[in-house]
Amino acid sequence: MISSKIRKYFWDVNIRELDASKHSNYIIERLLELGDREAVKWLKKTYSEDTIIEVVNNSRNLSPKSRNYWEIIYNLKH
Repeated sequence: MISSKIRKYFWDVNIRELDASKHSNYIIERLLELGDREAVKWLKKTYSEDTIIEVVNNSRNLSPKSRNYWEIIYNLKH
């Protein structure tokens, strides 16, 4: 279930149809790009570090600035 703390980041979709399992890439990308501390806490509680890193490595939707930030946070090669 999507926490009420992060619903504001999904203004463009029907939140009742957003499934944390089915739409994991979309949710992770959106929160890595736009999320605040609370959103990132929820993200880390909901998804494994490996799953988040996989999205950082493979996403076409993260801005270069966000990708760079998360690569530094997770100590990934550029």
